[in-house]
Amino acid sequence: MFPALPTDLTIPNVTRTVSCVLLAMSLTFAYGNARGFAVDQATESSGRPASGSANSGTPDASAKDDPAKRSSTTNRSADSSMPDEEEIAQLIEGLASNSYATRMRCRDRLMRIGLAAFDQLREARNHPDNEVAIVARRLTSGLRVQWSTQSDSSEARELLSEYGSHSVTQRRNRIEALARLPRSDAFSPLLRLARFETEPVLARAAALALIGLDTRKDAAVADLVGRASETALRVIEDNRNEFEASQIESALRQQERISSQWLLHYAADLRSGQLEVGAWSELIRSNRDQLSPDEASSTSETQVSTSELLRLVWTTAERAVAHGLPTEALEIVESNVDLIPSRTRDLIETASWALENSLYRAVIAMHAAHTELYRKSPILLYSAAEAYSRVGNEQSAASLAKIALAINPLPERSSDDESEVPPDDGGPFQPNQPAPMHPQMVESHAQAHIEIATQLVDRGLFHWAQKEYEIVIDRLPIDTAVSSFARLQLADMLGELLRHADVIKTLEPLTQRIDQDDEFRDRLIARRFTYTVVQSNMDYHRGLLMIEQGNLEGAKPVLRKAFEMNQENIDILIAMYRLDGGEQWRKEVAVTLDEQIREAYSEVEDTRNSMQRPGPFRPKNGDLAKRLNAYAWLVSNTEGDTERALRYSKESLRLTPQQPALMDTCARCYFAVGDIKSAIEMQANACEEMPHSPPLERQLREFQEALAESQKQIDGQPGE
Repeated sequence: MFPALPTDLTIPNVTRTVSCVLLAMSLTFAYGNARGFAVDQATESSGRPASGSANSGTPDASAKDDPAKRSSTTNRSADSSMPDEEEIAQLIEGLASNSYATRMRCRDRLMRIGLAAFDQLREARNHPDNEVAIVARRLTSGLRVQWSTQSDSSEARELLSEYGSHSVTQRRNRIEALARLPRSDAFSPLLRLARFETEPVLARAAALALIGLDTRKDAAVADLVGRASETALRVIEDNRNEFEASQIESALRQQERISSQWLLHYAADLRSGQLEVGAWSELIRSNRDQLSPDEASSTSETQVSTSELLRLVWTTAERAVAHGLPTEALEIVESNVDLIPSRTRDLIETASWALENSLYRAVIAMHAAHTELYRKSPILLYSAAEAYSRVGNEQSAASLAKIALAINPLPERSSDDESEVPPDDGGPFQPNQPAPMHPQMVESHAQAHIEIATQLVDRGLFHWAQKEYEIVIDRLPIDTAVSSFARLQLADMLGELLRHADVIKTLEPLTQRIDQDDEFRDRLIARRFTYTVVQSNMDYHRGLLMIEQGNLEGAKPVLRKAFEMNQENIDILIAMYRLDGGEQWRKEVAVTLDEQIREAYSEVEDTRNSMQRPGPFRPKNGDLAKRLNAYAWLVSNTEGDTERALRYSKESLRLTPQQPALMDTCARCYFAVGDIKSAIEMQANACEEMPHSPPLERQLREFQEALAESQKQIDGQPGE
């Protein structure tokens, strides 16, 4: 039964009724009934009638010294076939009997009992009698666990299909995939795995994944309730928490596994409706006493690996942040910084996680604890620099960024030196002049700077990224491929920041050199470099700069030329549409726009038809999503069938979910049809998926300002 709804909700009666219905719908939809948790244990655990006499319950005299016979005759005479723990314990001990027949009967009886014997058999895997331990391992691996049920979603059933036949690594991947499903679809399967997975590391992985669901928004419940009642949403969440806590406690109350203790602590949080930080801190301290000496030893039920415990620390800190307890989150991380292995990869992963969760002091503490490793890694130094900057220590931030920039040195060259870097000729070392760098090392260091810059862009650290790009551009001749690539990457970043003049300044030397050097052009073409695209991009930003400066007439031919050179960049056509260039300009643009919209529609239909035809070159879902998105973006930013654009955009997201660029288009489509609130919600989700993206953030601000203006107009209207 579901927990009863409170009857004293301070909402209108109609809304209360709707809320109750929605609550029942949501819990029924999300979790089925209480038996949908995992395995119908009454069915799975019951043993089939034992072979032998089928007469009445008169005890068999031969059962006196045979646990299997005693168990079988007792069950025949009892009202229920469910054995108790003592009987199961006797059967397990019978596996060590001197009698071969007794051992076989005990084994067969345990197999028939099934999951009711699961916990005791799992403990017997470490039995002092080696034969008992071996049989227990075989039995726990062979017991029939129904990993999926009819109440599971189709996605969950697919992930759990033949789960037990896969390797540990494959099963871990399945657990991670389950954790990405909506909470309502992920909860029961993850609890099932935490309960019955025989590998301790996988049981703990499932438990951590389940606890991690607490940090996510429950979009399914919110969609059911809508915006009708915040109170109804709270009621649903409270009752869901009560329901989930009951399921966890029912499944794990008799287990002593480390993963079970984690989940039982989580169930206590669900019941109280808040994160008990002190209890989790104490649990983590207790688990530190159970740390395995190495990762391989963590297969034990009584030991936990450092990486698993560190993951628990992360999950607890994330939950603290989600519950509005950033100070407590920071304390948990800082008190367990020593768990982070002294390896660059682990430090980078932890620093990135801490920055994503705004735990800047934790990154600073990591820097202090691992100074030497930080000084060798540009990304680690930039992580610490970002943390110092976020807490207002710009001097330390700048100092660390300077050290990071110098880690992969590139040779100095004069501004007019366009020759290739001289190779090392193998001559004697000259102490008064620096030895020349080998060209391969120069290119390797340049590539490292570009990769670092790309990561800095993804984190919104544009100022430092620009310096990383510029050191490659300044130190290497312009006619090297790596220098050209750095220019293109820098121009893309500057373009997203709407720094049109800087885009032109970055690209113009490259286009001029290409015009003058046919051999250089051929080398770039061999690397799939398209000159017309670069020239078009530069003219596009030149036109936008002219518009900013008020030179509308001068911008017209420049934008027209840019679009003719690269008609795939529909942002150029959108800029032409928005340019107020007079009646004749509008007519010319309208003709071009109509052609492009019809072509975009035709490409969608052609792709659909091609997908219906068999063959090795049949388009994939991503190809159709790309065509749908192109149509939707063009129409929603200009004119045309905006309702169709919205349908197309939604379809593209169904084909390729959670793509920030497609979500950005969908938000624009909502805005085009006048649904500003949905536009803001979708755009906010896009920004969450791709943080630090200037175009996405600008569009979100545009929608928010439009909503505020709309609300201002409504508030300014006289009352009826």
